[in-house]
Amino acid sequence: TDNRIDSEVVLKDNVSFTYNKDAAAMKQAVLDSMVDWERSTLPEKDTLSTEDFTFTYNARLSILDGLSSEIGDSIADTILNGEGIRAYVPFEGECYTDKITGKVLGSFPQIGAGEQKIKVIFNGNSDYHKSAETNGTVTVNKANVKVSVNSASRYVSEVVKGIDLVSTDPEDSFNMYVIYAGITSNVTTGVYLELPEQYTSNSTVIKVVDKVLAGLNQPTLTEMLQNGITVGELRKLLNASEVIDALEKIGVDTGALEQVIKVINKLPSIADNLRISIGAPNHAGIYSVTAVTDNKNYNTGVGAGALVLKADKAKLVWNQSIGKKISAAEAAGADFGAHLEIGGERVGDQSSVSVLYSGFTSKWRAYSSTTTPPTEPGRYTMTVVVLGGNYLASPINRSFQITK
Repeated sequence: TDNRIDSEVVLKDNVSFTYNKDAAAMKQAVLDSMVDWERSTLPEKDTLSTEDFTFTYNARLSILDGLSSEIGDSIADTILNGEGIRAYVPFEGECYTDKITGKVLGSFPQIGAGEQKIKVIFNGNSDYHKSAETNGTVTVNKANVKVSVNSASRYVSEVVKGIDLVSTDPEDSFNMYVIYAGITSNVTTGVYLELPEQYTSNSTVIKVVDKVLAGLNQPTLTEMLQNGITVGELRKLLNASEVIDALEKIGVDTGALEQVIKVINKLPSIADNLRISIGAPNHAGIYSVTAVTDNKNYNTGVGAGALVLKADKAKLVWNQSIGKKISAAEAAGADFGAHLEIGGERVGDQSSVSVLYSGFTSKWRAYSSTTTPPTEPGRYTMTVVVLGGNYLASPINRSFQITK
């Protein structure tokens, strides 16, 4: 005969607590704040722990976290036009993989901020039967985060990723929007927006956003990644309710996007026609760095620092040796220029190399040019320097005579 007591879990209404990245802490919060111990039929509270209960919540399939592109393409319309795919899963979330390939097919995230529908079951013990499922609704408030940007000095050739410069308290999985603004070595204004990696590498996300933007006759995400976007276009983009709605449905924290616009609006001499490049800066210069956190479980955090991108050390090398004397016929076909090398290898960008030719022809006419080498008989000097750009090299010069 089973003489155990029939157990029952009763949950309180209108309960709220703050998000914690530790799912065990979230379970404990349910026990502490939401279970009505006086009305429930359970063993004494101090004899129980979260291990004595089963906690699940009504989760929505995420296309930002590990959804394979094949499945993502097939359910994109479902996600945009309704509640998407939902299921009750453990507070820790659930991931589905292909048993043969091990490839992630889809995942439900860990319980997070927002109004959550949950189910609680007491697992039973030697004195109490297992309880039936008890349904409840709880409001999980967003947590706060402190964002710090570590100022750094790097060479242009070193790969800069904003996430490597940023630390958060508490540490958690944050996507980062990083805004770089400054003056390049060419004395031009440079503004860059580095998007979270999953928004630029997840083909499903890109396709979903592209579809929405194309329907609004706005630049698509694919076009932005290739060509950048002006400040005016970005403002218009983030003021479109259809875009905000679509982004929220795929899990993007639109509050973070609003903060990105606020940061950009505060930049000095900002204009609607200023083009923002997508990605990290790739030109030598001095930049302010502002990081904006993107995580739906936290209030948007902002931190600021600085980044100095130093020109890479290179060497100027003559394209052709011409000696001290060269005939007019040889000069006509000679390559007088110079190029930049690093470690004996010619660099791809030679745009910062500048040359000055000066001297006198044999008829004592002065000659000076920054574009065309001399070909008439005379005595000349040429100097090659690097002006701006991403490379630093010592000037080189040579003197020569052009004979008849």
